[in-house]
Amino acid sequence: MIKRYLLAGLLLNSISLHAQEPVVAGYLGRFEGQFAPVLINQQKQWLHVSGAVLVDKTENTGYYNTVVAVKHNAYGAINNAGKIIAPFKYDEVTLADEQDNNDSTKNYCFVITRLNGKYGAADTLGNIICPPIYAEVSALTPHVLKIKKDGRWGWIEIKTGKVLQEPIYEEAGKSYALKNAIEITKAGKVGLAAEDGTIIVPAGYESFDYLGGNSTYFGFTANGKTGIMDQNGKVIIPAVYDKCKPGPATTLFAVEKNGKTGLVDAGGKTLLPFQYTGTGLTGNVMKVSIGDKYGVVNTEGREIIPPRYSDIKAINAAGQEVFDGGVISAPGQATDRVSPVPVVFLVSDATGTGLFDANGKNLLPLTYSRITPFSWQDTPYLAAEKNGKTGVLGMDGKIILPVVYDGLVNGFGSGFSYVDDNAGESKKDYLPIVKGEKIGLVNITTGKEIIPAQYEWLQWQNSRILLLRKGDTTSLADVTGKILRGGKRYGFFTAVDTNRIVETQYNDDGSTTSLLTDLAGNTLYTSQRWEFKENQVSRLLMPESEKGSNARFNNGLLKLWSNARNNVFLDPNGKEVVFEGYSFVGDFWNDLALAGIDSTPQHTLYGIINRRKEIIYPVTADDIYAMNNLLVVKKGDRKGLITKEGKTLLPVEYEEIDDIYDAPFFKVSRNNKYGVTDSLGKIILPVEFDDISYRKDERLFQVTRAGKYGIADASGKMIIPAIYDNMDVNQGYDKNIFPILVQEGKWYFYLDAQGKAFPYKSLKKKGYDD
Repeated sequence: MIKRYLLAGLLLNSISLHAQEPVVAGYLGRFEGQFAPVLINQQKQWLHVSGAVLVDKTENTGYYNTVVAVKHNAYGAINNAGKIIAPFKYDEVTLADEQDNNDSTKNYCFVITRLNGKYGAADTLGNIICPPIYAEVSALTPHVLKIKKDGRWGWIEIKTGKVLQEPIYEEAGKSYALKNAIEITKAGKVGLAAEDGTIIVPAGYESFDYLGGNSTYFGFTANGKTGIMDQNGKVIIPAVYDKCKPGPATTLFAVEKNGKTGLVDAGGKTLLPFQYTGTGLTGNVMKVSIGDKYGVVNTEGREIIPPRYSDIKAINAAGQEVFDGGVISAPGQATDRVSPVPVVFLVSDATGTGLFDANGKNLLPLTYSRITPFSWQDTPYLAAEKNGKTGVLGMDGKIILPVVYDGLVNGFGSGFSYVDDNAGESKKDYLPIVKGEKIGLVNITTGKEIIPAQYEWLQWQNSRILLLRKGDTTSLADVTGKILRGGKRYGFFTAVDTNRIVETQYNDDGSTTSLLTDLAGNTLYTSQRWEFKENQVSRLLMPESEKGSNARFNNGLLKLWSNARNNVFLDPNGKEVVFEGYSFVGDFWNDLALAGIDSTPQHTLYGIINRRKEIIYPVTADDIYAMNNLLVVKKGDRKGLITKEGKTLLPVEYEEIDDIYDAPFFKVSRNNKYGVTDSLGKIILPVEFDDISYRKDERLFQVTRAGKYGIADASGKMIIPAIYDNMDVNQGYDKNIFPILVQEGKWYFYLDAQGKAFPYKSLKKKGYDD
């Protein structure tokens, strides 16, 4: 992790802002992060973002924007608020900091100072942790720093500066074996101490060993042998083994002697003899081996699968393979923590692969060439293969689909497609299967084959009816697999409801005939003027999630498209429903539809009506079109904004209305002036600006008016009035545009986020040659 980066400038002494006569500078440059270049008394310096500190040079900036800088050839440091926490008198100042975004208890920040060869430290508030009297000072833990004096090490509390351990040790370092402990060295031997200096383990050992995620115990080495201690430093397993490793439970340990590994508990009792040549955690069980054969030991220390197999994979309840420490996700897949507890094991030998349960019971013989876990609609299954064919098993090993298919599919293949966008909740129960280059469908909850694998295209038209396509022949089937319409060459069918079908017939004379029928095939409606197409819909009032659907009944009406009439619908019984007085009525949604009246043969006016033919929004607009989930209404050269329910958000008085990307605002214009409204139509900025741009990260608007620049917050409050001739925002990487460099008349100066000026001004802005 890169902890700090070089800049180019910082600091002086703290000064009282906004209450003194401004210093006239030779030039002022814009801020780029923590500093801006300024020329004062013909000397280039760097001004801190607080406006309170000038420096000659910056050394580095760490976490929390603490900065080390140089002034008058001496080192000092300032915090992010601009307070000098180490005065500019030191020979050297370095940062000691850590930032862990996952565990804030690991975070710390202070500076180490050096003066006349001696080291000290100060915190980010400027409090002296220790004066420069030590030979060395460095970070030890988030709570203490270590100090060296007369060749020995001790440590000091960062918060109070209290010496917790006088310098008496040959070495002191962070322990990686025991959390929040310090490893100490004395007479060449190591021990462990608490941060307050209390001895946990006297210095008499060769090393300590981390035992994975086990915070209760840790390993130790004495006389070349290893044992185990608890967190209080008590020996629970003596140092008589060549190696100690974590076992499948907190109180179990894999111990090695003479190249063989056994299992002991926290009381030192041997549970499994020294017989294994290898061990490794697999989720919360232990995979063991003798030579090239593998078995499994459970959390009780019991061998549930003997080491007789060439491979073993542990699968959790989500159908994922688990490894030491958790689950390995596919590239790009979410890495959420999931259970490392295996529910089944895929076990292989020379004869094939079988299935064992969590207790080691053999559920399936080892006769499959491969078994692969997969998830279908968030439910785990096992794909079993044998002799080049595939079937489906439950996680309990029970056969759901026999091993007779060439594959399973989700989506598209080289010669087939499966589309279930309109299947609704029932989609989870149906799985597409493949034979050759053809696709079919099974009910995975019953194991019943619904649609034989004979088709190139399967598409759910609604939750009850599927469209099937084979070559130039189409069919419709229901969820039981019953063919409702089918096998008619060049015919086409569209389910417009769960119990209504439109059949399009292609006649020998080149014409087409469309019929509305029920499931039994009874014709409910037909007309020579009906030109039905499955994608022929008016979708303006539909939500985005519905716009990909086929034509269908909405609010009990199916729009009837024809050259003669555009305001006619069919009800489910095939009766025409005519909206008299309208030249156009679009598809209904939420009981509403777009309606049009021809004002002239060449021009139509639009509005919104409901199912009961009541006017919801007046039919007076020249055009209505969608903007996100709202509607723009256009009358002449003016526009307004309404909801899809016909509620007016903005009156029709603007030249343009544009959404601001990924923000709940609209930019509006009138007479070449701009303003901003929120998504409910409330005016945020009046329509009086020459231009407006939105900065999403800072939730600020940059505005210009009469050639002058300003800044407003997201509520519309002008925090920087639009009175400045020029404006340069901070170009740093921390998404803060302040301080800004502005020009008013002939003078340049800086403004902070409250609009207050820093005590510097200049007749010149820094140029490239300065």
